[in-house]
Amino acid sequence: MSRRRSRRNEEQRRRILIFLGKVLGAAGIVAVTAYYAYEVGYRVSEGEVQTSKEALQKAQDHLKAVEDAAEADHLAQVQANRQLSDLASRYEQIKPNDELRDLTDLLRAKLAAGLTARRLSLVIKSAEMPRNCQPSPSRRLLVHTPSAKTMPAGGLLRLDDQVSVTAEAPFVGDGRGMSFDPAGAVKLRISVEGVRDAEVVGVLPLDYLLSAKGGEYHITLSAANSKGWVDVATERCAFR
Repeated sequence: MSRRRSRRNEEQRRRILIFLGKVLGAAGIVAVTAYYAYEVGYRVSEGEVQTSKEALQKAQDHLKAVEDAAEADHLAQVQANRQLSDLASRYEQIKPNDELRDLTDLLRAKLAAGLTARRLSLVIKSAEMPRNCQPSPSRRLLVHTPSAKTMPAGGLLRLDDQVSVTAEAPFVGDGRGMSFDPAGAVKLRISVEGVRDAEVVGVLPLDYLLSAKGGEYHITLSAANSKGWVDVATERCAFR
């Protein structure tokens, strides 16, 4: 009886020990697995943190480069604007006026027509003051308007039988086709025999200077007291 009880107790202890061994083995496996998982997770997290730090550093370096480039572009733009302002100021000081531009265009046209620079230089040097000028009595010219289909009597002025002067302006008035606005634009047309016609458009008084047959003509148009007419003052000067 006591032997059987001893055997049962022995078998029970053995089963308990086996169970405890299994439990401890399982716990060891769980512990090892947990440690391994922790170690792997830690290493992965550490790698990700390092990668993030490197990416952040690269982003900061790129931002710094962009800011430096933007600052350089701003300084370059400021310098370019300053240079442009200086050039504009210098150009305003040296740019030719309307008279000089007209004179330059005239010189180019004369050169293109075959005159030599030496001949033009001689003519310019000979045009000195005082000039030998002879004013002509003021004459009246009827201004032609587009409503008039033909040139009216008095609408053509001849100077020394070689210069023709006409004037044209938009019609304003009572339907007769012979009235214009003295304060408005007037077109002055000059014709010289053998020379291309010239036109000048502007508000009265109008001035024009031309050369013809060894002399120069200074023509001035101004508003007349009579409706539809202009006064024409001329002066002929001989080249010296």
